[in-house]
This record gives sequence, structure tokens and C-alpha cells, in this order.
Amino acid sequence: MGSLWVTLSFILSFILAFSLMSSAWFKHDKTTFGVFVQCAGEISSPCNQTCITFRTLEEIPDMSWKISAVILFTGWLLLSFGALLVLSWTVIPAGLCQRKLCTPARHTQIIAVAVTILGLLLFPVSLRSTFAKQICNSSLSYRSGSCSLGWGYMMAIITVMLACFLPIIGRYNINEMKTKVLRSKLTQRMLVCEEHMY
Repeated sequence: MGSLWVTLSFILSFILAFSLMSSAWFKHDKTTFGVFVQCAGEISSPCNQTCITFRTLEEIPDMSWKISAVILFTGWLLLSFGALLVLSWTVIPAGLCQRKLCTPARHTQIIAVAVTILGLLLFPVSLRSTFAKQICNSSLSYRSGSCSLGWGYMMAIITVMLACFLPIIGRYNINEMKTKVLRSKLTQRMLVCEEHMY
């Protein structure tokens, strides 16, 4: 169960990073935009697209967009940090899991999921920005106008839905570790009792 937790943590962290760097959150005709990237050109041929990356917060066109970008980036950092904590659990003795790393890893992943959900809910507010209105033709908060939802946004939603299972897997892993530790202690006591009997 621990290897599943490690693997899934890293895969979901990678997929979330990929979707955050995608421009396909909202699209209209030949223009797409995401949290950190905006592209113009034929969507069917990515090589012919011209893309702009928002490298600083000042380059992001709207305040709610900036806030959601910071929140989503924070969510990704927390998810990645949680994955690193889970990975470090694999190299320490089993008895230390719950006390030192497993519980903080689970809590980090719970916070990461909550923060990312908040960012995903806040991002469509940026559709009211002048930038989005020019592309989507009179879009409003949570109303995309002539723009359609892209695969990048959908991928982020699916990723955070799957990430909801990480703390559950972690909890199951902690219970499994407790059982193993308890069994080993009981076995040791039984061996000691048998030695005293003989």
C-alpha cells in the first residue's frame, strides 16, 4: 500500500504541474489561455502557435487571476512536498512512519487538495477581466461567453479529485503499519513467554 501511495502522489503532482503549464483551460477559435500561459494560432498544430508565459504576477491580466494563480501554485507545491514526505517514508524504519512522516504527509496532502480546489473555483472569476472578454466575447465570472472549457482545466479537476484519495490511502497505510508493529510486539512477547516456560 505504501508503494501505491508514493507512486500516486508523484504521478498526480506531475499531472497537476503539466495542467498548470497548459494554455488549454479556456479556448476560442485560435486562442487558448490557462493560468500561466496564453497561446494564439492553430490549435490543431501546436508548432505554429505563438505562446506567452506569464512569468511574474504583474504580467497576469486580472487580480482574481493573480490570486487563483498563487493559490493553485501553492496547492501544487504542497502536493509535491507531500509526495516528497511520502517518498522519504520509504527509507526510514517502519515504526517511525506514523510519528515522524506519515501523519504530516497526509495532512500536507489534505491541505494541498483543499487549496487546489479553492484555486480551481476562483479561476473562472477571471473571465470577467478585459483580457478574457476580448477573447471570449463578453464573458463574465463563471460564464465563459463564446469560449469553451479546455482539457487543461478538466485535467486539473480530475487530478484534484484523484488526489482526494491520497490521504485515505495514507490513513490505510498508517493502520497497516500499526498492525505490523503490534503483531511484531506480540510475537516478541510470546517468544519471551515461551522461553520463560522452558
